[in-house]
Amino acid sequence: MHQKQQKHIIDLLFVIALFCLFALSAIFLISIGADIYGKTMTNMEHNFDARTSLAYVTEKIHQSDQMDQIAIGNLDDCPALVITYHTSDSTYITYIYEFNGYLKELMIKDAISLGPEAGQNILKIKDFQVRQINDQLISCIIETTDEQTYDLLISLHSGGVNVEY
Repeated sequence: MHQKQQKHIIDLLFVIALFCLFALSAIFLISIGADIYGKTMTNMEHNFDARTSLAYVTEKIHQSDQMDQIAIGNLDDCPALVITYHTSDSTYITYIYEFNGYLKELMIKDAISLGPEAGQNILKIKDFQVRQINDQLISCIIETTDEQTYDLLISLHSGGVNVEY
């Protein structure tokens, strides 16, 4: 009878040990999965910021790719991409620039003067630079908040670039 009782205790200890091993393995796998998920989400967020900002600037340039509409200049002391729209009765100027950690856009009438703080926040970035490579090519360099730098070359199909607006 004593041997039978000892057998039951060993069986019970084996089941408890097996359960603890299963529980520890499950907790370990969940923590690994959560870590991988967190890293994936962080990478996706950074890629979204970089790609969206580059796509935004590219689309703005391609929408305005006409004679004498695209220039590289400044809004106060901020380097900016300057896009001019002519309508039948007015001229509008759009500035795309970086100010206080954001890619910003400011659209104003030609006769109005506003500072860079008046622009609308597009995306959080660290730096934005735009420069002319030649008459038909613009380089946009965007540095994201995680200090990744992306350089995009955008080709113009008509009109070329005006420097220093």
